[in-house]
Amino acid sequence: MQSKQKRNTRNTNGLRAILSFILCAFAIIAVLSGCSKSAEQKQAERKAEEARQRATEQSAFKIAVTPTLDCLPLFLMADSGLCDTSKIDLRLKLFDAHDDIDTAIVGSSVQAAATELVRAIDLSRSHHLRLRPVAVTPLQWTLVGSKANKILKLSDLGNHMIAMTRYSATDWLTSLTKKRAKTDFIIFSAQINSVKTRLKMMEDSAMDAAWLPEPQATQALNRGNVVLVKSDKEGRHFGVIVYVEPGDETADKREAELREFTNAYNRAVDLINKNGLMHYAALIQKYTGADNKTIAKLPAIKFTHAEGPSRADMLAAEKIRFQKHTPKVKIQ
Repeated sequence: MQSKQKRNTRNTNGLRAILSFILCAFAIIAVLSGCSKSAEQKQAERKAEEARQRATEQSAFKIAVTPTLDCLPLFLMADSGLCDTSKIDLRLKLFDAHDDIDTAIVGSSVQAAATELVRAIDLSRSHHLRLRPVAVTPLQWTLVGSKANKILKLSDLGNHMIAMTRYSATDWLTSLTKKRAKTDFIIFSAQINSVKTRLKMMEDSAMDAAWLPEPQATQALNRGNVVLVKSDKEGRHFGVIVYVEPGDETADKREAELREFTNAYNRAVDLINKNGLMHYAALIQKYTGADNKTIAKLPAIKFTHAEGPSRADMLAAEKIRFQKHTPKVKIQ
């Protein structure tokens, strides 16, 4: 009797073990199924988020800028509450060269760009684009001579190279400089589009002279290099912000964004003119890489409200556009 009870107990325990195994197996399968489903969900959510970000990026009002002082109001707009975010999603696209900004404009990847008038006119004519100048910026250039290479005056440029950009204001400035240098030797042009590369070559004495905007010009001068020419002496104002007219169903939306953009730009200009450059030293350092010593020695710069360039500057830029000069050296 006891033996029979023991057998029944063993059988019961065996059944319980089998049932426990089956339940554990089902639990493991359920967990694995849950994990598989979770992974699929995560992948779907990731793709949905990526699509959302692409759509948001495409819808945003993107403006191309360079790491230069003429873009300071735009830097301030991007890092402050000056823009009504319910009306415009402003995003900066930072490039090292105006040539790269040209590519962004032609590819319709930006809605506006801080560039220079000669380039903008050439771009609109050659690519049949509708570019509307909406603001004039204080973009100017200083021709800095390398002290290490003994370029201390214009006549020293004979048999040496000037860093510039083709089909731009610096191309025209280089042409004027060559005429005024009064040297029997050839002055060469080196096409170096990146402002960072130009500055680096000046700091390393790898370039004899270079057209530099601010704050790069001041940074080069702080290292003992020499001012040869300043572009503002020519009386032209070629710094400009252009709006890329879309010509499609987004036109009304973009025009509304442009109105908010210009209003915020004017507020930024007023603040900078009131507070001075040093008040925005951290902002300048963030976007241009200039050190505190450079920022402390920057020349006084006055920004103006958003309005188109003067007729005289437009005509001058149109005329310069037809002056084609091919540099002997091209470096991106």
